[in-house]
Amino acid sequence: MIYFFFLSSLITSFLFVSPTTIYAPFQKGVSLFFLHLSLYSFWKTRNEEQRSKLRRAPSTNLFSFLKYDPIKSLPFFVLFSGLFFILTSTYHAYHLTKFFANSYLFHDADYVGLSDVLLSFWSGDGYKSHYYSNAMNGSYLEHHFAPGMMFLSPFVALIPNRLGLAVGVFFFYQLTTVLWLFWAYRLIPKDNKKIPVKFLVFWVLLTNQMYLYRIGSSYHFEILVVFFGFFYFVLWEKSKTIFSETQINRTKIFFWLCLSLLVFLLQKEDVGIYLLLFLFPAFLYHIFRSYQSTGKLDPFSFHKNQSLYLIFVMSIITMTYLVFVFFLYPFLHGSDSFFSWSKVLQQEYHVSFKQVSGVSKSIQMYLELLASAGLGVFQLIPELLGISFIYLTHVFSNRPWHHEVYSYYSYSLIPFVLYTGILWIKSKKEIQLPLAYLILACLFWKNSLDPNFPLGTEKPSTWYDPIIQSEVTEDLTRANALVTSDANQFSEVVSEIDKIVFSQYNLSFFITDKARLYPLEHLQNQSEICNPTNVCYVVIAPNFTNPTLWPKSRILDYLEKINLKQDQKIWQGKQIEVWALRK
Repeated sequence: MIYFFFLSSLITSFLFVSPTTIYAPFQKGVSLFFLHLSLYSFWKTRNEEQRSKLRRAPSTNLFSFLKYDPIKSLPFFVLFSGLFFILTSTYHAYHLTKFFANSYLFHDADYVGLSDVLLSFWSGDGYKSHYYSNAMNGSYLEHHFAPGMMFLSPFVALIPNRLGLAVGVFFFYQLTTVLWLFWAYRLIPKDNKKIPVKFLVFWVLLTNQMYLYRIGSSYHFEILVVFFGFFYFVLWEKSKTIFSETQINRTKIFFWLCLSLLVFLLQKEDVGIYLLLFLFPAFLYHIFRSYQSTGKLDPFSFHKNQSLYLIFVMSIITMTYLVFVFFLYPFLHGSDSFFSWSKVLQQEYHVSFKQVSGVSKSIQMYLELLASAGLGVFQLIPELLGISFIYLTHVFSNRPWHHEVYSYYSYSLIPFVLYTGILWIKSKKEIQLPLAYLILACLFWKNSLDPNFPLGTEKPSTWYDPIIQSEVTEDLTRANALVTSDANQFSEVVSEIDKIVFSQYNLSFFITDKARLYPLEHLQNQSEICNPTNVCYVVIAPNFTNPTLWPKSRILDYLEKINLKQDQKIWQGKQIEVWALRK
């Protein structure tokens, strides 16, 4: 049996280094294999039960042989699975990043904008953002209160050519997957003579986790939510035995638990909301259990219920943090509303964006999400209810990606789904092989239906006219050379740090990182930004844009508003124009 699960844990890793054309058919083939295996297992089990009733010894067969593999080989299989995942996902990350860059899909929001914020933090300027604020240099924390994103700043600062964010996000994606796998493996009793089926299922589900992959391949900082969620839940489980420890150990465990909670909450402003939704059913569950044992309804009987005490303390800390984030912080910064992101929740989106509607589709996505960590979650009622409450925030959201739990928007659910999978492994609940195989059949079938799992790295870009795109690529070398030159006709020699470039959304990634980058929208503030110590340029390609989402007229309007004169255009390539702004 272990061989089937081991090979299954390598499916996505294998796809990372395979041609795009085999993604869907291969996964469908694996799904059908597990479906047949589930049916065969079910038939064999029923057959053996009937023989047992007739007092006949079951016949020796391949299935029963695989069912009792020695546990000694498991560590080597798990280790190889993790290493193979890291190697192949690194290969995939390299080619995926290269594909996105060459296809001009790293537009300033969000990739370049996040890189800009992280570089600002590393430079000691705080979370200054040119891309997420109406002010000239507003704080990103007023857009999303996510100070924990600072853990990505070393990658952005130390890796050149704006590739640091990609490296950092995939690094945490890989590390997160391996850490959750290691935790699950550590839960296997060392004296167990048989490998728990629950672990084997979780092993395959984790290494083929589509939702976790979406977070990692989004090039967004929310992968940190799952990463630090791991440490919080590890310490949460450790703290369940806090009262059996000495006073010194209790203090130490409680300190690290509170610290891990704070770091977990710092990753994004709404993490605390999801945590409270997850803990609330568990809080009610422990009150109910206390009532069953004592006959009294006492929600504050903490001295009798250690879990209830810890949930209460964690909830108080989380609510205090949320009060700071949603009320005190905006008040201290003179904000007229809580956060700009709260306004975005109700805004309308272009019809070209995907939109899921209907109760049946929402239920389908809900079941697919639960199956991604094993259907054993249905055996854990409080955790099931907690995940359900979190999922309702997606159901009632107007944001297309959030509503669909797509891209990195699954960060609100995945830490809790994976933790519930861990609790399932730790529980005494058992799962039969037919159901285990059926879960994996559903997993790979769902994965095969998503055209973006894994994301293709070989498809030609269809976003732009290929001729215009090739001419832009050719012009970029000359444009970057001009903006990094020591002088131009309108200014004296200056240092590189004083050079500022205003550029349109899809060119920003390729503008040299030796200049300070601003979005084209900030041209309205150019007199303030381009003070006497700065040299400012405008780098645009008016024909190189998406006519629906960012029409050419919008780019030209920015130029007209600042009354540029023809002699300020210092270079005209095949597509790219470079303008030098006068003092």
